[in-house]
Amino acid sequence: MGAADPTYPLYPIALILSSVMLFLVLTTSFIRQKWNLGITFLCFSLLLECSTEAVNAIVWSDNADLKLYVYCDIVTHIQAAVSVVKPMATLIITRRLYLIANLQIVELPSRSKRRWDLVVEWTLGLIVPMLVAGPIYYANQGTRFGVLEGFGCATGEQLSILKILTWDS
Repeated sequence: MGAADPTYPLYPIALILSSVMLFLVLTTSFIRQKWNLGITFLCFSLLLECSTEAVNAIVWSDNADLKLYVYCDIVTHIQAAVSVVKPMATLIITRRLYLIANLQIVELPSRSKRRWDLVVEWTLGLIVPMLVAGPIYYANQGTRFGVLEGFGCATGEQLSILKILTWDS
């Protein structure tokens, strides 16, 4: 049976190449020992997203059979976390650029301000997405996941009472 997408090998190859390039960006940050947390959170989350999407596109290229339950659970939680990490990392980067544009010192002078800055960045980049991907996603989900032919596991978009009640808040 042929692939659902007529350009089948192009999408997974592009995802694998983008994953490799994101890994190289993370490696250069590791080698230089210069950690911009916004860039690091963004690159790591995009690396996870591209890697899981590449595996999804390869495994479910020609079918929509539900085979890997645990894998799909993990992937949907990663998708939920990445959907929150991207705007949070953008906020962290924008905050850092704001400090630079106002000619303020990016490296804060006092030890307590540096710690507070790190607490804010780690909270926005890691704790908030993990809360969304963990208990909030679990409480609001109508279905665990769905499988799309050619694309693999995706979050199950189904309305629940709790989702309707918490939509505007």
